[in-house]
Amino acid sequence: EAPLVIVGAQAWKSEEELKLLYDDNIRSLIQVGPETRVKRKVIQLSYAPFPLLVSLIKGAKATVFPSLYEGFGLPLLESMLLGTPVITSNVSSIPEVVGNATCLLNPYESREIANAIRIIDQDDDLRFDYARRGLVQAKKFSQGCYQGRLESVYRKFI
Repeated sequence: EAPLVIVGAQAWKSEEELKLLYDDNIRSLIQVGPETRVKRKVIQLSYAPFPLLVSLIKGAKATVFPSLYEGFGLPLLESMLLGTPVITSNVSSIPEVVGNATCLLNPYESREIANAIRIIDQDDDLRFDYARRGLVQAKKFSQGCYQGRLESVYRKFI
């Protein structure tokens, strides 16, 4: 029942894939008082100002971030710090950053991504566990932890 909210600019040459977002099979009509409205199962936002983005992440059942390459993965840490479970890629720097606090998957396997979304959507205990582990993992990258590691490196050279 929850909508899939996609935030981010449209990818190059994605018109064919995105036309599926406007298919009648992913819309339904709902009655709100005397009005009949269209309820979209997929909502695409090309941009979300920071306060809206934070609200979307905090209110989400999960952040799905199947990135093919990340230098670090800051959006993943932001989601974990907000207490939102994360579904993400098992490639690049991501596994090192997220540890065992997220659902890791092959970003090239759309069925694997869809299955992970279904599972986390239906399992409250799993979402709670990922959220709890995410908060612990994200704290490892706090400013205080960073300063401590940096100080430790400098002390080796003094």
